[in-house]
Amino acid sequence: MEQLRAENASLAQENAAIRQERSEIAEQLTAARRAQAQAEAELSTLTDASQVLQDDREELRRKNAELQAAVDRLTDMLWGRRSEKRVHGDQPTLFDLRGTPDELSAKEQELLMAEELLNDAAKKKLLEELLRRRKARRRKQLRERGREDFPEHLQRREIDLDLDEKDKQGLVLLSVKIFERLRFEQPRMYIEVVKRYIYAKPGDPDAGVFAPPPPLGILPGVKYDFSVIAAGLSMKLNFHQPTYRQQDIFAQAGYFPSRSTLNDLFNYSVIVLEPLFQEAWRLLLQQNVLLGDDTRVRLLTRNALEDEEIEKLKHRRGATSGRAPPGSVTSYVWLYTGLDGAAPYDIFHWSLTHENCWIDSHLEDFQGIFVGDAAGPNARLEERSGGRIVHAACNSHARREFLSAEKTHPREAAKALAFYKLLYDVETRSRLIKDVNLLEVRRKEAIPIWNAFTSWMESDALKRILPKSPLGTALAYMRNHGVALRRYLHDARLPIDNNQSEQTIRPFVIGRRNWTFLGHPKAAPGRLKLFSIASSAHRHGLLVHDYFEDILKQLAHAHQREPDLLEPGSDYLQALLPDRWARTHSSSVSHDRREERETVAENKQIRFLRRELAKLEDGQCKSAASESTSLR
Repeated sequence: MEQLRAENASLAQENAAIRQERSEIAEQLTAARRAQAQAEAELSTLTDASQVLQDDREELRRKNAELQAAVDRLTDMLWGRRSEKRVHGDQPTLFDLRGTPDELSAKEQELLMAEELLNDAAKKKLLEELLRRRKARRRKQLRERGREDFPEHLQRREIDLDLDEKDKQGLVLLSVKIFERLRFEQPRMYIEVVKRYIYAKPGDPDAGVFAPPPPLGILPGVKYDFSVIAAGLSMKLNFHQPTYRQQDIFAQAGYFPSRSTLNDLFNYSVIVLEPLFQEAWRLLLQQNVLLGDDTRVRLLTRNALEDEEIEKLKHRRGATSGRAPPGSVTSYVWLYTGLDGAAPYDIFHWSLTHENCWIDSHLEDFQGIFVGDAAGPNARLEERSGGRIVHAACNSHARREFLSAEKTHPREAAKALAFYKLLYDVETRSRLIKDVNLLEVRRKEAIPIWNAFTSWMESDALKRILPKSPLGTALAYMRNHGVALRRYLHDARLPIDNNQSEQTIRPFVIGRRNWTFLGHPKAAPGRLKLFSIASSAHRHGLLVHDYFEDILKQLAHAHQREPDLLEPGSDYLQALLPDRWARTHSSSVSHDRREERETVAENKQIRFLRRELAKLEDGQCKSAASESTSLR
């Protein structure tokens, strides 16, 4: 019995020890579960933190790529190649891009093999005709501009080179050898002393005096002839000479005018030329197609603007006045120009900021199609005008975006540029044929290219491009303005791009490097009116000095003696517009410059046809080589 009690007690102790051990194990298990839960929570936190770090890393990589692209773009702007031209062979075509991972689709293959407007025989015939005309022009130039042949209209002054009478004794004259050489005389100024005789009738004091009218001046009392004013305007507006250089040029001719005198003469010219400027602007706004562009120009404030107003300009939307040096602000020049054959005039306006209200006010009386880039105030011009103005975007600007992406995405940018080359080739071919139905050509050739271009841009590979990268920016530009970029396809009057405006505003931009700034807010609009007249005259190949001298004289006469002639739309005013004035003043037209422009245009066509025929020959050689390989 005792033994059983002892065993039971021993078992009870063992059970208690087991229960104690179980309790400890349970506590350890609970602690382990708590530790596991804590570890899982920490793991989840670390995973989330790691994901955040990965996202931050990807964001930093993206920002770094965008910043690097911006640095590359700025570096190119400072030291890179400015020209957008690509030498033939330097720019790949769509055929050159075959064999890459993204091969041409069957649609693109069919597009490239489509029948063109000009077959190979027609291209060869056109090339032969252009070469024949170029040779004929060169022969004519050699005849007219030989080493000893000078223009007939230049004055001849003879110089006799003979022996002394003493040395000629006993000699017989065999012949007189004549040769010509060109000389240049420094411009000279002289003072015209006008004697105006005044008469009276003897014995009749009430009859008054009798005298010829005083000589006409730009304004009554101004003692400078129209030739002096025309010279100053030509130097400033055509040759882009700053005022101090104009002083030096006048000084070489014998007279050193003050700067205030030159500025006063410019101000007088603005008053006299105002009706002609308004007439050109009125005719331009009546057109159905208008081309435009804009650029910056520095303006000296001359204390005409309050400090508070200048500070507001720096922070106003669309203004960049803070870039200008102290005492000046950045202002803006707006160009509007018409197509050749319609209203071929160049009109410049000035504004203090780059806000939408300026272009809206300029075009408030215009109804039609405006051709310009799709940035800034032009972007929503159609929406702001309520559909009165239709916007046709510039494909040259869109192509320029892909040029900026060449370094970061060379292959994709090359393919986009190849598409644009095809589109521009369509326009070039259509210009080679007279009386061509341009709409039909664009329908057959350009629209399929656009469709293939659009399909390529909507591919999955391009949708993954970073939106703020150079290529992403270019694709976004194309997608956002696709309708405006393709608008030229449906109107034969519209050009594919806005290059005409860019070429028109280019002399202003280059000249600005010389004369640097506009001198006063009140003078700025007038200076742009003068530049409008000069640019329109230059466009038609006029000798700007001759043109200004004549129209200033005629407009001053109308201002002072027959103001009815200056009514808008009058025949008198319209006869003074540069294109119409050129018809009656052939001697004041630079025919050589016009001929040079025609030669440049023909040379471009010759180079294009030679490239086309070279591609044909290259394709035939490759085809023959592949056939020879297959036979082997």
